Amino acid sequence: MFLAGTLVTLGFVQKEQREKKASTLRINISSDDENYFVTRDDIRQMLTDRGDSIIHQPLATIDVPALEKLITNNPSVANAEVFVSVNGQVEINASQRKPIARIFNLSGETYYMDQDGKLMPWSPNYTAAVVTVTGFVNESYGNWYRYSVKDIEAMAPMKAYSVLDDIYRIADFINKDAGRKAFIAQIYINSSREYELVPSLGTFHIVLGDSNNLEEKFAKLMVFCREGLRNTGAWNSYSVVNLKYKNQIVCTKRI
Repeated sequence: MFLAGTLVTLGFVQKEQREKKASTLRINISSDDENYFVTRDDIRQMLTDRGDSIIHQPLATIDVPALEKLITNNPSVANAEVFVSVNGQVEINASQRKPIARIFNLSGETYYMDQDGKLMPWSPNYTAAVVTVTGFVNESYGNWYRYSVKDIEAMAPMKAYSVLDDIYRIADFINKDAGRKAFIAQIYINSSREYELVPSLGTFHIVLGDSNNLEEKFAKLMVFCREGLRNTGAWNSYSVVNLKYKNQIVCTKRI
């Protein structure tokens, strides 16, 4: 008799849980470096467009994997996790992708490159404070967003054509140090596929050459900034600082 009563009670509990409806929706968005490419309203709109009301929806009918896939389909979202509690609360935790460079190609199109070496679209909602890349960049977002830098480096024809792997190597190196990030405002790619840097101070530009030996080249740059620019007015005395030659810095005085 006791066993029968227990089974009946469990049956009522399971039925109640199946019929329990979502009462609250909580959306959390992590924003490293204060990036705001996607908002809570954006995610709510994605749910609405898909026909997921969430609120007042039976918990048993909420498809968690489908919701996570829907949210991560947003090109600004890196990862999403959805939790449904027995008390009726649905929680969505989304993390944004982190850009390290904003690229302008020769067609006038602009997009970002993220910390994993993949392209992400420019957003009208927010402009990230990252290094700008200009010059001879032919890659369009539509043709290249599917490929990461690792994909490009693994395929010889793509690597021979694309500058995206070099952009990533330089931008990632700059982004990993607060001093470099504050000092370098722009990466320019010239017609010879050499890389030049435009500092946030001074009127000179810095010739890197290729994207190899960045540690050595930036060490030379720091020596130049520390020793060669310590005199008043020296920041505007040079037009070119060339770092591409091994073990030397070649500077051109402004005429």
